[in-house]
Amino acid sequence: MAQTHGPSLKTEPYDSTVPSDEADAISALAATLFPALEALPRVPQQARSREKRDEILKAAAAMFVARGYAATTSDEIAAAAGVSVGTFYNYFRNKRQVLVTLVLERLEGILTNLQLARMDFTSGNHFESVRRAVTAVLSGTETGLRRVWLELMTHDPDLVPYQQAIRRHVLERLERNLAQAVAHGDTWPDLDVEATALAIFSLLDTLSLRRDESIGEQRLIATLTNMVYRALFPPQSVG
Repeated sequence: MAQTHGPSLKTEPYDSTVPSDEADAISALAATLFPALEALPRVPQQARSREKRDEILKAAAAMFVARGYAATTSDEIAAAAGVSVGTFYNYFRNKRQVLVTLVLERLEGILTNLQLARMDFTSGNHFESVRRAVTAVLSGTETGLRRVWLELMTHDPDLVPYQQAIRRHVLERLERNLAQAVAHGDTWPDLDVEATALAIFSLLDTLSLRRDESIGEQRLIATLTNMVYRALFPPQSVG
């Protein structure tokens, strides 16, 4: 009997307890992250006011990435946005609140490890499920702001529980999805769900921040997709 190491293409997808719209889960996560931290300012109703707020956020994002959180001041953000310091304080109390707002509004773009929660195995094509999740984590365009967020956490221990909540959210959903695949008999029979979820999370989370530019993104995605897939699923028997 021959074996193939190619992608697992299930012809009978199984029942899923995974929410049909993972965006709902992300929205729920966002709603629980920051209310105890501080009351964020409401988005203005008037178009001109919204434009000013957006310019402040845009300028802050660029300055945070270029200079880092500690080296950026609220006055400098206001100047870069083309507004007065007083106008800045009409929208945000301080630069910390600006960064929190940016993270909340760009949650999945900045914290790309959230995409691992989407690695479910109910569609029938396990290889494609792994590839999509790996691609989403490694193809983020907000890596700079994520580094700024991590920088802020080193100075602000109050933020650590919120980062832990994000980690817990991803690991719980990844463990659930892996457990479902195990129960269906798709994975290696001795797969350690908890340890495997942690290993996948840690590997991809680290590589999303520390990229070797000598290895192209698509090459890295292909390698990691094959690595994760083969760690989860045995070769399929054919013939």
